[in-house]
Amino acid sequence: MHTSTWEGLIFQSKFCPIWNSIWENFLLVHFLTKINSYSKIKCIYFLLILVISLCFSAKIYAEESLSTETGKSDQRGFESRVAKPEPDFFFSGSSSELKGFYFGVGFRNVSFQVANDVNVSNSDGTANGIGTNLGYFWEEQALEYERQISIIDHTDSLSYETQTGQKLEVIQNNFWYILYPKISMKFYLHYGAGIQFTKTRIAATGSNTSYEDEIAIGAETGVTYFVLSNLKLFYRFSVGRQIPFLKTSNSSAFLKQSQLHTIFLNYYIPL
Repeated sequence: MHTSTWEGLIFQSKFCPIWNSIWENFLLVHFLTKINSYSKIKCIYFLLILVISLCFSAKIYAEESLSTETGKSDQRGFESRVAKPEPDFFFSGSSSELKGFYFGVGFRNVSFQVANDVNVSNSDGTANGIGTNLGYFWEEQALEYERQISIIDHTDSLSYETQTGQKLEVIQNNFWYILYPKISMKFYLHYGAGIQFTKTRIAATGSNTSYEDEIAIGAETGVTYFVLSNLKLFYRFSVGRQIPFLKTSNSSAFLKQSQLHTIFLNYYIPL
Protein backbone atom coordinates (compact mmCIF):
# COMPACT_ATOMS: atom_id res chain seq x y z
CA MET A 1 0.00 0.00 0.00
CA HIS A 2 2.74 2.35 0.83
CA THR A 3 4.67 1.20 -2.24
CA SER A 4 1.82 2.02 -4.65
CA THR A 5 1.24 5.38 -3.11
CA TRP A 6 4.84 6.25 -3.36
CA GLU A 7 4.91 5.17 -7.02
CA GLY A 8 1.85 7.32 -7.71
CA LEU A 9 3.58 10.30 -6.21
CA ILE A 10 6.68 9.61 -8.26
CA PHE A 11 4.50 9.36 -11.44
CA GLN A 12 2.73 12.66 -10.69
CA SER A 13 6.00 14.39 -9.97
CA LYS A 14 7.39 13.28 -13.35
CA PHE A 15 4.39 13.76 -15.65
CA CYS A 16 2.51 16.78 -14.17
CA PRO A 17 5.16 19.30 -15.18
CA ILE A 18 5.20 17.80 -18.66
CA TRP A 19 1.39 18.00 -18.87
CA ASN A 20 1.34 21.53 -17.57
CA SER A 21 3.95 22.54 -20.08
CA ILE A 22 1.97 20.98 -22.94
CA TRP A 23 -1.25 22.66 -21.78
CA GLU A 24 0.45 26.03 -21.45
CA ASN A 25 1.90 25.64 -24.94
CA PHE A 26 -1.52 24.75 -26.30
CA LEU A 27 -3.12 27.80 -24.70
CA LEU A 28 -0.33 30.02 -26.00
CA VAL A 29 -0.66 28.65 -29.51
CA HIS A 30 -4.43 29.06 -29.36
CA PHE A 31 -4.08 32.64 -28.08
CA LEU A 32 -1.52 33.51 -30.76
CA THR A 33 -3.73 31.94 -33.40
CA LYS A 34 -6.66 34.09 -32.30
CA ILE A 35 -4.45 37.18 -32.26
CA ASN A 36 -3.19 36.37 -35.72
CA SER A 37 -6.72 35.85 -37.06
CA TYR A 38 -7.89 39.14 -35.55
CA SER A 39 -4.84 40.88 -36.97
CA LYS A 40 -5.48 39.39 -40.37
CA ILE A 41 -9.11 40.53 -40.28
CA LYS A 42 -8.08 44.01 -39.15
CA CYS A 43 -5.46 44.18 -41.90
CA ILE A 44 -8.04 43.13 -44.47
CA TYR A 45 -10.49 45.76 -43.18
CA PHE A 46 -7.79 48.39 -43.23
CA LEU A 47 -6.80 47.51 -46.80
CA LEU A 48 -10.45 47.61 -47.91
CA ILE A 49 -11.00 51.02 -46.29
CA LEU A 50 -7.78 52.31 -47.87
CA VAL A 51 -8.79 51.07 -51.34
CA ILE A 52 -12.32 52.54 -51.02
CA SER A 53 -10.89 55.87 -49.81
CA LEU A 54 -8.49 56.02 -52.75
CA CYS A 55 -11.32 55.26 -55.19
CA PHE A 56 -13.57 57.98 -53.76
CA SER A 57 -10.72 60.47 -53.69
CA ALA A 58 -9.98 59.81 -57.34
CA LYS A 59 -13.68 60.17 -58.24
CA ILE A 60 -14.07 63.44 -56.31
CA TYR A 61 -10.93 64.84 -57.90
CA ALA A 62 -12.17 63.88 -61.37
CA GLU A 63 -15.57 65.51 -60.72
CA GLU A 64 -13.95 68.69 -59.43
CA SER A 65 -11.67 68.85 -62.45
CA LEU A 66 -14.64 68.34 -64.81
CA SER A 67 -16.70 70.98 -62.97
CA THR A 68 -13.83 73.46 -63.16
CA GLU A 69 -13.36 72.88 -66.88
CA THR A 70 -17.12 73.15 -67.51
CA GLY A 71 -17.33 76.39 -65.51
CA LYS A 72 -14.45 77.90 -67.45
CA SER A 73 -16.05 76.81 -70.73
CA ASP A 74 -19.43 78.29 -69.74
CA GLN A 75 -17.77 81.50 -68.63
CA ARG A 76 -15.93 81.79 -71.93
CA GLY A 77 -19.18 81.14 -73.81
CA PHE A 78 -21.04 83.68 -71.69
CA GLU A 79 -18.36 86.32 -72.16
CA SER A 80 -18.53 85.82 -75.90
CA ARG A 81 -22.30 86.38 -75.90
CA VAL A 82 -22.50 89.48 -73.69
CA ALA A 83 -24.98 91.90 -75.29
CA LYS A 84 -24.04 95.51 -75.80
CA PRO A 85 -26.04 97.95 -73.65
CA GLU A 86 -28.77 100.03 -75.21
CA PRO A 87 -27.96 103.62 -76.03
CA ASP A 88 -29.32 105.95 -73.41
CA PHE A 89 -31.54 107.87 -75.77
CA PHE A 90 -33.51 107.27 -78.96
CA PHE A 91 -32.53 103.66 -79.38
CA SER A 92 -33.91 102.53 -82.71
CA GLY A 93 -35.13 98.96 -82.99
CA SER A 94 -38.21 96.84 -83.21
CA SER A 95 -40.02 95.72 -80.07
CA SER A 96 -42.91 93.39 -79.32
CA GLU A 97 -44.85 96.38 -77.94
CA LEU A 98 -44.61 98.18 -81.28
CA LYS A 99 -46.77 95.87 -83.33
CA GLY A 100 -50.45 95.64 -82.55
CA PHE A 101 -53.73 97.47 -82.02
CA TYR A 102 -54.65 99.75 -79.16
CA PHE A 103 -57.78 101.59 -78.05
CA GLY A 104 -59.00 103.47 -75.02
CA VAL A 105 -60.52 106.55 -73.43
CA GLY A 106 -58.95 109.86 -72.48
CA PHE A 107 -59.43 112.73 -70.05
CA ARG A 108 -58.63 116.22 -71.26
CA ASN A 109 -57.75 119.81 -70.61
CA VAL A 110 -59.21 121.76 -73.56
CA SER A 111 -58.86 125.27 -74.91
CA PHE A 112 -60.61 126.63 -78.02
CA GLN A 113 -60.38 129.87 -79.86
CA VAL A 114 -63.68 130.59 -81.61
CA ALA A 115 -65.17 133.43 -83.63
CA ASN A 116 -64.39 136.97 -82.55
CA ASP A 117 -61.17 135.63 -80.97
CA VAL A 118 -62.98 134.38 -77.86
CA ASN A 119 -61.09 131.78 -75.83
CA VAL A 120 -63.13 129.01 -74.23
CA SER A 121 -61.31 126.56 -71.94
CA ASN A 122 -61.95 123.93 -69.31
CA SER A 123 -59.58 121.80 -67.23
CA ASP A 124 -62.12 119.42 -65.64
CA GLY A 125 -61.22 116.21 -67.44
CA THR A 126 -64.28 114.32 -66.21
CA ALA A 127 -66.91 116.97 -66.97
CA ASN A 128 -65.94 118.59 -70.27
CA GLY A 129 -66.55 115.56 -72.50
CA ILE A 130 -64.53 112.54 -73.48
CA GLY A 131 -61.85 111.42 -75.90
CA THR A 132 -61.46 108.00 -77.53
CA ASN A 133 -58.80 106.60 -79.83
CA LEU A 134 -58.06 103.55 -81.94
CA GLY A 135 -54.67 102.92 -83.48
CA TYR A 136 -52.28 100.44 -85.02
CA PHE A 137 -48.56 100.15 -84.23
CA TRP A 138 -45.93 98.67 -86.44
CA GLU A 139 -42.26 99.02 -85.58
CA GLU A 140 -41.84 102.68 -84.53
CA GLN A 141 -44.82 104.31 -86.19
CA ALA A 142 -48.58 104.29 -85.94
CA LEU A 143 -51.80 105.28 -87.63
CA GLU A 144 -54.52 106.47 -85.29
CA TYR A 145 -58.11 107.64 -85.34
CA GLU A 146 -59.08 109.94 -82.47
CA ARG A 147 -62.50 111.33 -81.61
CA GLN A 148 -62.84 114.22 -79.17
CA ILE A 149 -66.23 115.45 -77.96
CA SER A 150 -66.14 118.61 -75.86
CA ILE A 151 -69.05 120.44 -74.23
CA ILE A 152 -67.93 123.54 -72.33
CA ASP A 153 -69.83 126.16 -70.41
CA HIS A 154 -68.59 129.70 -70.90
CA THR A 155 -69.08 132.52 -68.40
CA ASP A 156 -70.10 135.00 -71.08
CA SER A 157 -72.56 134.67 -73.91
CA LEU A 158 -71.22 133.28 -77.18
CA SER A 159 -72.51 134.20 -80.59
CA TYR A 160 -71.88 133.00 -84.12
CA GLU A 161 -74.06 134.23 -86.94
CA THR A 162 -77.60 133.31 -85.78
CA GLN A 163 -76.47 131.15 -82.83
CA THR A 164 -76.20 132.47 -79.28
CA GLY A 165 -75.67 130.83 -75.93
CA GLN A 166 -73.11 130.01 -73.23
CA LYS A 167 -72.41 126.35 -74.01
CA LEU A 168 -69.99 125.40 -76.78
CA GLU A 169 -70.01 121.94 -78.35
CA VAL A 170 -67.09 120.75 -80.47
CA ILE A 171 -66.76 117.34 -82.14
CA GLN A 172 -63.34 116.52 -83.61
CA ASN A 173 -62.51 113.50 -85.77
CA ASN A 174 -58.73 113.37 -86.07
CA PHE A 175 -56.53 111.13 -88.22
CA TRP A 176 -52.88 110.95 -87.13
CA TYR A 177 -49.66 109.58 -88.52
CA ILE A 178 -47.26 109.21 -85.56
CA LEU A 179 -43.59 108.33 -85.09
CA TYR A 180 -42.45 106.61 -81.88
CA PRO A 181 -38.74 107.02 -81.06
CA LYS A 182 -37.80 104.62 -78.30
CA ILE A 183 -36.24 105.78 -75.03
CA SER A 184 -36.27 102.49 -73.12
CA MET A 185 -37.99 99.11 -73.24
CA LYS A 186 -41.29 100.52 -71.92
CA PHE A 187 -41.00 104.25 -72.55
CA TYR A 188 -41.47 106.08 -75.88
CA LEU A 189 -41.75 109.59 -77.19
CA HIS A 190 -44.17 110.29 -80.00
CA TYR A 191 -44.85 113.09 -82.43
CA GLY A 192 -46.91 113.33 -85.57
CA ALA A 193 -49.22 115.26 -87.84
CA GLY A 194 -52.73 114.79 -89.07
CA ILE A 195 -55.95 116.25 -90.29
CA GLN A 196 -58.94 117.25 -88.14
CA PHE A 197 -62.56 117.27 -89.24
CA THR A 198 -64.51 119.44 -86.78
CA LYS A 199 -68.18 120.08 -86.13
CA THR A 200 -68.88 123.12 -83.93
CA ARG A 201 -72.02 124.73 -82.60
CA ILE A 202 -73.50 126.58 -79.65
CA ALA A 203 -75.25 123.70 -77.92
CA ALA A 204 -78.39 125.58 -76.86
CA THR A 205 -79.69 125.82 -80.43
CA GLY A 206 -80.78 122.14 -80.34
CA SER A 207 -80.54 121.32 -84.04
CA ASN A 208 -77.96 119.23 -85.93
CA THR A 209 -78.19 121.57 -88.89
CA SER A 210 -76.57 124.25 -86.78
CA TYR A 211 -73.18 122.45 -86.76
CA GLU A 212 -70.43 124.28 -88.60
CA ASP A 213 -68.21 121.83 -90.48
CA GLU A 214 -64.55 122.79 -90.80
CA ILE A 215 -61.20 121.18 -91.59
CA ALA A 216 -57.97 121.83 -89.70
CA ILE A 217 -54.34 120.76 -89.82
CA GLY A 218 -53.10 119.22 -86.58
CA ALA A 219 -49.79 118.44 -84.88
CA GLU A 220 -49.26 116.34 -81.78
CA THR A 221 -46.53 115.18 -79.41
CA GLY A 222 -46.27 113.37 -76.09
CA VAL A 223 -45.05 110.25 -74.32
CA THR A 224 -46.19 106.63 -74.00
CA TYR A 225 -45.45 104.25 -71.14
CA PHE A 226 -46.30 100.53 -71.10
CA VAL A 227 -47.49 99.81 -67.57
CA LEU A 228 -48.15 96.15 -68.45
CA SER A 229 -47.70 94.12 -71.61
CA ASN A 230 -51.29 94.99 -72.64
CA LEU A 231 -51.84 98.30 -70.83
CA LYS A 232 -50.28 101.65 -71.61
CA LEU A 233 -50.57 105.27 -70.54
CA PHE A 234 -50.58 107.73 -73.41
CA TYR A 235 -50.17 111.50 -73.00
CA ARG A 236 -50.84 113.78 -75.97
CA PHE A 237 -50.63 117.51 -76.53
CA SER A 238 -52.30 118.43 -79.81
CA VAL A 239 -52.87 121.68 -81.67
CA GLY A 240 -55.27 122.18 -84.57
CA ARG A 241 -55.49 125.21 -86.82
CA GLN A 242 -58.35 125.79 -89.22
CA ILE A 243 -57.56 125.98 -92.93
CA PRO A 244 -59.66 128.76 -94.49
CA PHE A 245 -59.47 127.55 -98.10
CA LEU A 246 -60.76 124.09 -97.11
CA LYS A 247 -63.89 125.44 -95.47
CA THR A 248 -67.11 123.78 -96.65
CA SER A 249 -69.21 126.97 -96.48
CA ASN A 250 -68.81 130.65 -97.24
CA SER A 251 -69.22 131.72 -93.61
CA SER A 252 -66.35 132.92 -91.44
CA ALA A 253 -64.36 130.50 -89.30
CA PHE A 254 -66.13 129.33 -86.16
CA LEU A 255 -63.40 127.19 -84.51
CA LYS A 256 -60.14 128.93 -85.34
CA GLN A 257 -57.79 126.94 -83.12
CA SER A 258 -57.88 124.10 -80.59
CA GLN A 259 -55.39 122.93 -77.95
CA LEU A 260 -55.92 119.70 -76.04
CA HIS A 261 -53.95 117.94 -73.30
CA THR A 262 -55.21 114.36 -73.16
CA ILE A 263 -54.22 111.39 -71.01
CA PHE A 264 -55.40 108.13 -72.57
CA LEU A 265 -55.67 104.79 -70.82
CA ASN A 266 -55.17 102.33 -73.65
CA TYR A 267 -55.66 98.59 -73.88
CA TYR A 268 -53.06 97.06 -76.17
CA ILE A 269 -53.45 93.92 -78.31
CA PRO A 270 -50.05 92.69 -79.56
CA LEU A 271 -49.77 90.81 -82.83
